[in-house]
Amino acid sequence: MKNTIDRIRHEPPKIRIGKNGITESIIKEIIVILKRDQIVKIKCLKVVPNESTKAIGENIAKLANGKIVDIRGKTFILISKNVHNE
Repeated sequence: MKNTIDRIRHEPPKIRIGKNGITESIIKEIIVILKRDQIVKIKCLKVVPNESTKAIGENIAKLANGKIVDIRGKTFILISKNVHNE
């Protein structure tokens, strides 16, 4: 899993959270990506305050049955809770 996390850090985010915040369609999209790839990189856009990124990440993780494995600035990485650590 560590290699996968290192790899995804250098890829562009698959999901962007903007002024509309966390919507039902965003959660559905994250769930689909987590089922398919087991990992997703999400970025909060400039309109989201830096201090809100962790709270947003935790909320999304709860709603999408994921776990935060990395937060850097306005970007965070979620893995599926169904993934076992290597």
